[in-house]
Amino acid sequence: METKYFNLSTSLLFLILALILLIKRSPNKKTNIFLGVLFVLIAFYTELVYLHLDFVQTNNVFYLSYYLPLDALLMMLMSPCFYFYVLSLLNRPVKIIHWSTLLHLIPLLPCLIFNLIFFLRPVADRVNWLIHDFYSGSMEMVIINAVLYLQIFFYLIISYQAVRIQKKVSVYIEKNSFRTNITWVGSFLLVNIIVALISFPVCFFIHNEQTNILIGQTAMNIDFIFLFVITALKIGYMDTEKMEEKKISYQINETQSASYWKTLTVYMDTCKPYRNERCSLPSLALQTNIPEYQLSKLLNAHGGISFADFIIEYRLKEAVIYLEDRSIQRKNIDTIAVECGFGSRSSFYRAFNKVYSISPAAYRKQYDSNHNALEVQ
Repeated sequence: METKYFNLSTSLLFLILALILLIKRSPNKKTNIFLGVLFVLIAFYTELVYLHLDFVQTNNVFYLSYYLPLDALLMMLMSPCFYFYVLSLLNRPVKIIHWSTLLHLIPLLPCLIFNLIFFLRPVADRVNWLIHDFYSGSMEMVIINAVLYLQIFFYLIISYQAVRIQKKVSVYIEKNSFRTNITWVGSFLLVNIIVALISFPVCFFIHNEQTNILIGQTAMNIDFIFLFVITALKIGYMDTEKMEEKKISYQINETQSASYWKTLTVYMDTCKPYRNERCSLPSLALQTNIPEYQLSKLLNAHGGISFADFIIEYRLKEAVIYLEDRSIQRKNIDTIAVECGFGSRSSFYRAFNKVYSISPAAYRKQYDSNHNALEVQ
């Protein structure tokens, strides 16, 4: 089979797999969405490569004059998408609409700049460059490929590190009454890191776009079809079990419960993780080395409260200390809201009113009035 037809069939395959993932019911829908989007990017990438191969091999100058080498740009979008897939698999919070997400787009800048400069070149120069790069390679693509390979390697490393941290707490992830064993994820990433270290120098040595495309496409097909089988079909290493059906019990004895509770309260009092607005059950479980499912049960057993209420309770206790401070350097209410972990003044007022039936400003005023009255007496 010619390379271009190999790419065309791959494009159709990944579009079908993406559709299956996006419509399939799953205990962790976000994981399927990220992998589905990743497959759509792969489908567009392979289709673009197919067109490039077809236009060059048929010497179709007319279509080549309209072609832009956006394939590297699509590949650079795949790595962040894959990283978000791993985070969602680990049940970590993933915020797409957030300023920090823009940081993942920085590696795309060299590719965007190159495409802009390429577009401004005369048509004849663009066509000649595309043909020359396809058969003999070019310095521009060597630089872009170097950035691409460094980006891939970076995301593989941070994904592997995230899995290692999770495995120190527990190899199981719970989501919507399902328990998932994530042991396979670390092995998968480690194999890819080793393959990357071997294949990247080989691709640079060959210095031929057609061969590089074939090597890269084959590796992607093997990798991501494996991920599809694991994620969509729930077989093999994934080991997903319906907790109700298996009747998994996570009861802990009183001694262990008391030990966990002491660890938790000491950590809360000394490290004050609640000051971080993004403090979550998974992050606190990692920080205290208490398995997430046991941490949730621990809060219910020792107070009958949810994690959110537990964190708000600590935030409000600290806020009250600040509100009752009568020194010259005492903080204003907006500063107190931020330093105690509330995302905004409104969320602080809402939580405070719910517990104390009074606004923070009124509480401070009332406290000052009562204290002044005592001083007069």
